[in-house]
Amino acid sequence: MKKLAVLTTLLFFTSAWAENVNYNVFVKLDNTAESQVREISDELAKVGVKSLYSQGYQVHLTLYLTEYDKSKFNNIKKVVQKFAREKRPFDVSFYGMHKTAGKWFMLDNRMTPELQQLSDEMTVQLTKLRATDAKLPDWVKNYPEKVKSFEKYGSPNVFANFDPHVTLLTPNEFNKGVAKFEENYTFKPFTAKVIGIGIAQVDDLGQAKDVLYFQKFK
Repeated sequence: MKKLAVLTTLLFFTSAWAENVNYNVFVKLDNTAESQVREISDELAKVGVKSLYSQGYQVHLTLYLTEYDKSKFNNIKKVVQKFAREKRPFDVSFYGMHKTAGKWFMLDNRMTPELQQLSDEMTVQLTKLRATDAKLPDWVKNYPEKVKSFEKYGSPNVFANFDPHVTLLTPNEFNKGVAKFEENYTFKPFTAKVIGIGIAQVDDLGQAKDVLYFQKFK
């Protein structure tokens, strides 16, 4: 009976470990970006909108987000560690904000060669580790070029489709207060610095709150 119980337990944990999970490999931004997002969040709060930042989500730019078998985490970590040792901090600029038809609200980043290259290199290394049985997100089906990207690389937003941004609101937080915020808030472009790279497990909407590993650039 004890042997059966132990076997059942082992099977349970093996099954749980084998489940796929979404990991976001991202770059963290410095205090300049944090303070700007905090200011935006405070202004959103005044019109009854609760930002992701106010809920403890990370201020970051996603490099590569996809599905993995949980057993691949240490392999992912080794790739991230390698890049953290090799890269140096670099500047990124933010030029505006926009909302989408699907009720997402974004802080727009201006692409730089350094950021594009880092995402490209990370995608090449991590694509080999991804779960190949990942399900295509419904929203991607309307974008043929993103479907091809997902099928090949496990993500619709890499290489030519790479679109770095800071997510301020998801549809869960979006409400009528956003329009009032846009009427009253004047955005001032700013430059921040990318200071390190990390891994976070994301929620159902792909948002990063719990950082599992982080390493500053040298």
